[in-house]
Amino acid sequence: MPVYRTNVPDSWVDHNGHMNVATYLTAFDAAVCAFCTDCGIGPDKIEETGSTVFVAQANVVYRRELHRADPIMIDMRILDLCGDRLHVYMTMHHEQDGYVAAVCEQLLVCVSMKTRRPTDLSEHVYGRFASIFDRQRGSPPPRYAGRVISLRRS
Repeated sequence: MPVYRTNVPDSWVDHNGHMNVATYLTAFDAAVCAFCTDCGIGPDKIEETGSTVFVAQANVVYRRELHRADPIMIDMRILDLCGDRLHVYMTMHHEQDGYVAAVCEQLLVCVSMKTRRPTDLSEHVYGRFASIFDRQRGSPPPRYAGRVISLRRS
């Protein structure tokens, strides 16, 4: 499900003429914020709910370059969820040409802003995530999910 769209701004382009490695995470973070906001636990709800979402783990696989002004679209898939955690998988597409530029797998944790410790998602937010998870459940597993960094030896 598409959650974020933008064009690669000049500030994301490095000396190699392509999108800098760190800015992929900036884009994926913006996608998480947009997704969480739509589900009722975004930055706009911190004061009201007293909780937010932290990224506990992230793994990015870079597939193809993106350049200045390229249109990108990030879609989100929920791979698993429990009381205070959400396992998500995002795919960054070049929106015009259709290729996959990168994927990002993340473990998100709901955190109390008062205690700075994990806390269960509210019923409302958990219900939103569970509904999305149920709709996506029958999809084949993502190609790059669960990857471990290693070197291939011949």
